[in-house]
Amino acid sequence: MSPSVPWILIGCGYTGSRLARVLVGQGVDLTITRRRAADAEAMAVQIGARGVAVDLGDPATLTGIIPPGAIVVCLAPPGPAPGAELRGLIAAAEHARRIVYVGSTGVYAAGGGAWVDEQWPIAPITPSGAARVAAEAALAEAKVSHVVLRVAGIHGPGRGLVDRLRAGTYRIVGDGSSHVSRIHVVDLVEAIVRAGHSTITGAVNLADDDPAPIGLVADTLAAQLGVPMPPRVPVDSVPPEVAGMLTADRRIANRRMKEELGVVLRYPSWRDAVDPDAA
Repeated sequence: MSPSVPWILIGCGYTGSRLARVLVGQGVDLTITRRRAADAEAMAVQIGARGVAVDLGDPATLTGIIPPGAIVVCLAPPGPAPGAELRGLIAAAEHARRIVYVGSTGVYAAGGGAWVDEQWPIAPITPSGAARVAAEAALAEAKVSHVVLRVAGIHGPGRGLVDRLRAGTYRIVGDGSSHVSRIHVVDLVEAIVRAGHSTITGAVNLADDDPAPIGLVADTLAAQLGVPMPPRVPVDSVPPEVAGMLTADRRIANRRMKEELGVVLRYPSWRDAVDPDAA
């Protein structure tokens, strides 16, 4: 992996900040972006990178940001016009080496507990999933090398069930039997780096090896933390977006991630990260 290849991270939040630190540690020439210049500059100073303001809803903000031969990672969530946003990014990245689009398994149809690979029907059940489909469709038009990473639920330090269980605010939607797939942010970052340096194309699912019913996960964590088991609530008592994510009942298959990207999971199961600081 040559550190001489510049990387551009479009959107640098929870995952992006961790990816940025890994890349800087590898000596990469890195530019990170946030919507607000002050946020981008502040984060860049902390990380040791270059920070600029980019809003995918305003293609002019991409002018001069992406040098020829760069690896571009799009981590920004879809805005009001996801197709147009991606087409603007593609135009700005026409001389890039590669675009890595970090998307979501929310593009898939409900699973009914089945194993869902990259050939599963595309039929999102949430607005965010539909927005991801529109973004993927726009990216498919790109002539520059690109890959779509369909990411399961992300967990890691500061992002998981632990804080909400401790606070007594977590609720299990439905009867808790719906499978939810996850991936630890450490493994997600490794997959993104590998995808940037690879020639793999199409869509690649990113998930760990242990999709589990959401009720089992929450109850197990609560027991380990010594807090009350979270209550079950009716599906119609939460926003449709949340209900859709937590009742889609998909077990995400990760063969391409492991065999073609070569990712060796540090956290193959959510059980490997139930430490209160990491779950």
